Amino acid sequence: MSFRRTLAPILLAVALPAAAQAPPPAAPSPPIAAPADWRTETFQFPLAFAPSIPFEGSEHVRFSPQWGKFGADDGFTYVFLWDIKPVPMEAAHLERGLAVYFDGLMENVARARKLEEFPVMTAVVLHPLAAPTGWKEAYAGAIHTWNAFGKGEDLRLNLEVAHRLCGAERMQVFFAVSKATRGARPWPELRGVRQATSC
Repeated sequence: MSFRRTLAPILLAVALPAAAQAPPPAAPSPPIAAPADWRTETFQFPLAFAPSIPFEGSEHVRFSPQWGKFGADDGFTYVFLWDIKPVPMEAAHLERGLAVYFDGLMENVARARKLEEFPVMTAVVLHPLAAPTGWKEAYAGAIHTWNAFGKGEDLRLNLEVAHRLCGAERMQVFFAVSKATRGARPWPELRGVRQATSC
């Protein structure tokens, strides 16, 4: 028997147990570096509730435990990330896109909950904000809409938006949102989530 024929079964006997014991590949890092108790949802563009937003990519959402406490000062606290093909992303583009987004969101929720749809058009106002480290541009402002998740009450949401390129084929747009004013308690945590989120 040749040396090659003798060695092959030995190598196979060693390789098979090693392969069986190899750890599974690591799971990819979550797109948003939020705390583990923040609820997660992911959607693909075009969004079902706002199909006219013309992006290609995905939306990742993380809801803080305070999100559903709509009567609290820090209710509706959450973050979402658009991971999309690069497009112009100036303040005017964001204002229009967010108005379409929240109009579609609230109308769809109202229909699902069999609520009367309130004829309130979302208004969004943004102003420039110093870009956080690692982000190209940023804006702050407010969203004026209504709450179809609650009782149809008027809803003002404060927000910060930051965007950046992630290579030549992708960009990220990060939104931090809360009823709380931007100097209040949830905002250091929201900004920490943004800072910990990587391309």
